[in-house]
Amino acid sequence: MAVRVKMTGEFPKDATVIEAFPSRGYVSTLATNHMIKQMEMEQIGHMECDKLDAIAVVHDGLPKHPIRIYAKNKIIIVFSELIIPFNLTHEFTTAMDEWFGELNPRSAIFLASIPGVETDKEHEILAVSTDERISKKIEGLTIKKMDEGVLTGISSSLMLKCVSRGIPATSLMVETSYIPDVLAASSLLDILAKIVDIDVDVKELVKAGKQIETKFKQNMDQMKKGQENYNTLHQQSAMYR
Repeated sequence: MAVRVKMTGEFPKDATVIEAFPSRGYVSTLATNHMIKQMEMEQIGHMECDKLDAIAVVHDGLPKHPIRIYAKNKIIIVFSELIIPFNLTHEFTTAMDEWFGELNPRSAIFLASIPGVETDKEHEILAVSTDERISKKIEGLTIKKMDEGVLTGISSSLMLKCVSRGIPATSLMVETSYIPDVLAASSLLDILAKIVDIDVDVKELVKAGKQIETKFKQNMDQMKKGQENYNTLHQQSAMYR
């Protein structure tokens, strides 16, 4: 299999797993990055992909895998700085589904975004859930429950896998129109924190918005350039095979 989950530490039992692959506006990435730092979560693993193994990120002077797994207080976050190519969605979903079978989480939460919707509320958040415990919490929050519609992307695929395994699952989707959208990310994080019962300073994320946007765009430009260089080199080397 081209995609593998590699654990370097023990994962908590009966945990809530939060999936944060980049989506429109990078809201899931921004929200969980802030959550990881605020909670001082520990990295316990990463994901590897043979077709993406020529990409590394550098933070605080250290090379890191772009898709990392963090944990603390029975919360696990699968955090990615890479957009998963559509043609690899099935392989990533299969690898995570097998890992879920081993992990047997208490609940799974998938973070995503949707294009701007016509409502009176800015950064509208929609939810779909098979988790009775979370559904009750959602009823008391400023979230619109989706009764009809279509889910797409890796989050929707993982949700169906959870349904098949009998794992309670929830998809949270925030309306966004910008890249990156820090305000949408903060709205998503505020709701997520209430659902999983954690204390996170969302205002700090909003306050650091401009700084985050600048740094984020620089990182994404470097990531894009690195991926383009890798693709060019791969195409050129194929000529001599």
